[in-house]
Amino acid sequence: MKLLMKTGTLISFFAFLLTGYASDWENFRGPNYDGKYKEDGLLLDFGQNKPSRVWRVKIKTGFSSIVTSKGKVYTMGHASGRDYVYCLDDKTGKELWAGKYKAELQPNLYEGGPNATPTVHDGLLYTLGKHGQFYCWDANSGKEKWSVDISKKYGYKAPDWGFSSSPYISGDLVILNAGSGGIAFNKKSGELAWKSGAGKASYASPVPYQFEGKSTILLFAANKLKCLDPSSGKQFWQLDWKTSYDINSADPVLYGKDVFISSGYGKGASLVSVGSNNAKFSWKNGSMRNHFGCSIVVGDYVYGVDGNTNDRNASLKCINLKNGKEMWSEGLGFASVTLANDKLLVLREKGQLLSVEATPNEYKELGRVQILGGKCWTSPIVSNGHLYARNAKGDLVKMKLK
Repeated sequence: MKLLMKTGTLISFFAFLLTGYASDWENFRGPNYDGKYKEDGLLLDFGQNKPSRVWRVKIKTGFSSIVTSKGKVYTMGHASGRDYVYCLDDKTGKELWAGKYKAELQPNLYEGGPNATPTVHDGLLYTLGKHGQFYCWDANSGKEKWSVDISKKYGYKAPDWGFSSSPYISGDLVILNAGSGGIAFNKKSGELAWKSGAGKASYASPVPYQFEGKSTILLFAANKLKCLDPSSGKQFWQLDWKTSYDINSADPVLYGKDVFISSGYGKGASLVSVGSNNAKFSWKNGSMRNHFGCSIVVGDYVYGVDGNTNDRNASLKCINLKNGKEMWSEGLGFASVTLANDKLLVLREKGQLLSVEATPNEYKELGRVQILGGKCWTSPIVSNGHLYARNAKGDLVKMKLK
């Protein structure tokens, strides 16, 4: 028995060495595009075990979230008329390389800077600037592999707060939420694969979805939810979802074969029931109004922040997905939510991190700790036993959870 246990431990250890980092977070909302992370041994009761800071570094202005891959950390920022793409050493936070290109800050009622989160895939890093500057970099060296300005080349006008779609990889293609229904390029060459009309884009990122046995994507466009063939852009179905200012920012969230969507500015939420070649609203109400932070589905319930950034009454809520009924609400102000194991990690607007049980029975907080200052609108991530978070002015921290 001891020999078997030791053998299993050795196998796990060598598997870790072969794969590098077992739980990297290489794209927006993590490996399964759902904001969830699971790893044994995390200390998430902040009343008993507060996370300790490993390092803190200064990058530039922006709201791009963080991704990790093979011992490196990537994010974006802006300074002095340029966008920066950062690659940091995961152990120390030291800058390994920084790509840059000319870009306007364009604050527009907030600090400005890049909105979209990078994507790492097969040694390449894909980034999108808010004005349409789409780049592919060598993830190790920072060398530019190819780039295209989707606004100048294809006439895609940036939405009011800039392009925000994180690049999505599907087979040989990399796909963006741009135009009326997306645009796709060959991920290695940058050659155009397909494009939609030059309508107004929204802010959400593509999400993988299985529809009738086919690998498709969900694209939350400016006023519609679309289900598309990622290889061609062909539409399987769409559903109208009109919001103020055409702002659909929070990604669609899967609940089995059904889809939860939510938008701010008083719009509300719905569970979309998907059938054969069609979709319809199962329920629709104002119980959850995600401004741009995505919600988290756990079992038959969804957890998220109801309210806009300027809403003093914004609350963390739990909603029953079967009927849209509110289970509980806690007035925390604007925040973003990530799930680690069965705990909600809630980053409040002024940098306070909370651990909350993901249970529909009641709001049950397990402690809180101040990890940042300034304005924190960007979703934190969890990777390899650590939490990473940033604020608008570019303070980036790595916190130990084990």
